[in-house]
Order: sequence, then C-alpha cells, then structure tokens
Amino acid sequence: MPTLITIGSVSARAYGFGAARKNVQNIYTTSSFYGTVAKITPAGVVTIAWATVGGSPQGIAIDSSGNVYTANFGASSVSKITPAGVVTATWATVGTAPNGIAIDSSGNVYTVNYAAGTVSKITPAGVVTIAWATVGGSPNGIAIDSSGNVYTTNTGGNTVSKITPAGVVTATWATVGSGPYGIAIDSSGNVYTANSNTNTASKITPAGVATATWATVGANPYGIAIDSSGNVYTANYGASTVSKITPAGVVTIAWATVGLSPKGIAIDSSGNVYTANYSASTVSKITPAGVVTIAWATVGLSPQGIAIY
Repeated sequence: MPTLITIGSVSARAYGFGAARKNVQNIYTTSSFYGTVAKITPAGVVTIAWATVGGSPQGIAIDSSGNVYTANFGASSVSKITPAGVVTATWATVGTAPNGIAIDSSGNVYTVNYAAGTVSKITPAGVVTIAWATVGGSPNGIAIDSSGNVYTTNTGGNTVSKITPAGVVTATWATVGSGPYGIAIDSSGNVYTANSNTNTASKITPAGVATATWATVGANPYGIAIDSSGNVYTANYGASTVSKITPAGVVTIAWATVGLSPKGIAIDSSGNVYTANYSASTVSKITPAGVVTIAWATVGLSPQGIAIY
C-alpha cells in the first residue's frame, strides 16, 4: 500500500503531499500550473506531462493497484490515471477547492475541500458523497490511520479533525500550531502536523493529547513525512530546506538544502527523501545520509503534491 505523508503524505495511504511505497518506486508530482502529472522512474527518467488532469491539481495519492488520483483544486474534481497512463480527467466531482487526497485500505478515496470545509468520499466504483463530513475551517491536509480513521488539518482553526470510518466527526479533535498544513501518522498512531505560520511540528497521541510545539523546524513548513524508523521530516517552503526530527524530538532544522520553495515531501522504502519544489519546478533527492541532489529531476511548473509507488 502507498504510505501516507503529505502536502500532504507518512503512515499509510497518501494524503496528498507525500507518500511512500515499496518495490517499483516511480515518483509522481502534480503540476498545478499546467494541470498535469509528471512521472519519474527510479533511474530519474522524467516524463514531464505524463498525464493531463483537472485544473490546478494539488494533492496526489496512489492505490494498491497503482492507479493515481489527483485532487484538482481549480476544478473541484478528482482525476484518475491508470498505471498505463489512461486518464479520466473528471473521475469524480467533489467539494469546492479540494487540496489533500488520501486512500483507505478498501480503496475508498477521500478529498479535503478547502473552500467547503468538508471531506468528500468516493468508493472504488466512483460513487461520491460530496459532503461526507464537515470538518474545521479551511482544511488542507488529510491522512488515514491503520484503523480507517480520517484526520484533517484545518488551517483556519489551527485544529485537527477526526472522522471515524462510520463518518462520526470530532471537528476539533486537537488544537495544534498556527497554520497547520501537512499531516502524517506514524506506525504507533501518533499524528503530526506541519504548522506553516509558527514554523513548528505538532504531535498528537492516539488519545488526542496534543503537544502543539513538539519541534521547531525551518520557515513555513508545508509537507511532512515519516520514515520507517520514525524520523519525521518537514519541507520548509520559506527556507528551501528539509528539517529532520528523531522519534525523541531531536531536531536538525536545516538537515538538507533543497530546491526553491519545497511543498510536497515523500520517502521511498530505502529511506531516500524527495521534495517537490514549487518555485523551481524540480524534485530534490536526499539520501538517508543527507547527501542532496538539489535538481534531481525537472518536472511540470509549480509542483505541489508528490507520491511514490
């Protein structure tokens, strides 16, 4: 299954701003300017416009069969692309201005709709519940835990919402740092947010106990991801860096310098970290030892979401 982390991707089922997966490990990014998806092979071979999708795609997620889905902020839709690259540009119509996207273990797709303050749910057959759940104000990131609970970061309220698989909503499940954007979940069920206004990461236990300033990171963190050892990484849009936080909370604020204005972040099964660099239209690659290739791949203009399968 794709591992979640975020602009969204992480712990299971990519939320949109980052994701990890074993085996083949092609990398996909959304180009919000061109309305396309780029594909990069493990060798770094790039197809910049691999698929044309709906307007202003942001988050991206991949199901267990390798189908790619994008949350199209400008079109209020979800696009679906098969592994062969066959595109259904408007696979589903969802709430207004979807940003993050995630997939559960049954193949249901969820979008977090920034302007509507809702979460949409789409079954594998494409049946849509546009307002499946109403969450906090201006939601951006979305993640799903191993029990199927859905979490959103609500930038307008500085909160995290929790929705059970049955659709029961706790709109203010936890209060976190200001401007939460990306969200990720570790293997123990702890939830982490990247807070773009306070330059911090928050940590919330499965019981909902929040440490609003768990770690101080680089300027304007957007994406957040977790590796298999439990290390947390943030993509710092304002600093063009990646921060690394150990499970004990030890922070290296400028662990790596990457391309200009990173938003999405993802980690492969070997522990390599990748960022989607919005202002540079590139992907950076960082090895587990911290060796950086700043312009590892050139992708479509204004990349935001990144996922690995």
